[in-house]
Amino acid sequence: MTGEEGDTSVTRRGFLFGSTGVVAAGATGASGTAAAQNESGGNQSGGNASGGGGGGPTQTVQVGPGGDLIFDPDSMTISPGTTLEFVWDSDNHNIFVESQPDGGNWDGTPGGQSKVYNTGYTYSHTFNTAGDYEYYCVPHKSAGMTGSITVGAASGPSEPAISNDAKTLGLATTGALAFTLGIGYFFLKYGGDYGES
Repeated sequence: MTGEEGDTSVTRRGFLFGSTGVVAAGATGASGTAAAQNESGGNQSGGNASGGGGGGPTQTVQVGPGGDLIFDPDSMTISPGTTLEFVWDSDNHNIFVESQPDGGNWDGTPGGQSKVYNTGYTYSHTFNTAGDYEYYCVPHKSAGMTGSITVGAASGPSEPAISNDAKTLGLATTGALAFTLGIGYFFLKYGGDYGES
């Protein structure tokens, strides 16, 4: 190239400076957009939780969903004051309490071990005492129809979780920026216009 003032050609350095800036701005904008989209996605209620009428949240446990001999969920952790509503989705089930903490005062379904209930029946209990509760369906215990509830101390608000997709996007964006800056540095250092007059 010549050093004339009227020369409007683009040098390698000018091109690299411009393209590096454009790539960096684009990558930064894309990562911000993805983070904003992911910020409010997902189930914010923590399962089937809904506001309870004064006492605390209410969660649902399905009894024999789809005719399967299970409680769904079969294991859960809740805060004191949470009401669990057990909803029968199939016939001939009950809830018998195998173990509970002192002061738990949970008797299971009315009628003891021999009384069973059918589709459409609902049973609710509010868990106020912290500890571990184990229960099962008497007719189907041998088939594995058991459940457990852990009532823990109420905890304060937790830090919002960052999804794996957002972490992956952030890592990829950082890698792309580092690569772009590295290649730009290489071209600036070793790809100059040498020996031109």
